[in-house]
Amino acid sequence: MHRLSPTFAALEQLIDEHARTFARQLQFDMRNRKLAMTDCWVNIMPRQVSHGLHLHPLSTLSGTYYLKTPKGCPGLKFEDPRLERFMAAPPRLARSRRENQPWVVLPAEAGDLLLFESWLRHQVAPNPVRGERVSVSFNYGWF
Repeated sequence: MHRLSPTFAALEQLIDEHARTFARQLQFDMRNRKLAMTDCWVNIMPRQVSHGLHLHPLSTLSGTYYLKTPKGCPGLKFEDPRLERFMAAPPRLARSRRENQPWVVLPAEAGDLLLFESWLRHQVAPNPVRGERVSVSFNYGWF
């Protein structure tokens, strides 16, 4: 979409700087390499629509820009990548620190940009509200 639409090309330009900053914070060695948006798409999630647990193979960074988020719509739920290694661990306290929780949900707020490494599994719970949750998601790669 960013290669065909001037609107999405402009959005790509705005996101590019954030993606480069995030890559620096992750301490990626990007010397002689270019981080570039490889694809983007629109998500429209009406009532009861969900997006199952997944990751983004062959991508480096992924993200979402929220356009419309009605009150009560679900956020993006991330899985602790160590979860399968917690075989004999007891349950966590309901109010445990975020870094000790097996799942973390980041709220969906219109105007927010969320970036994450593409290997991190994530999902969106069913939308319980009547309004549509609308976002643009994307991937970046360096190869």
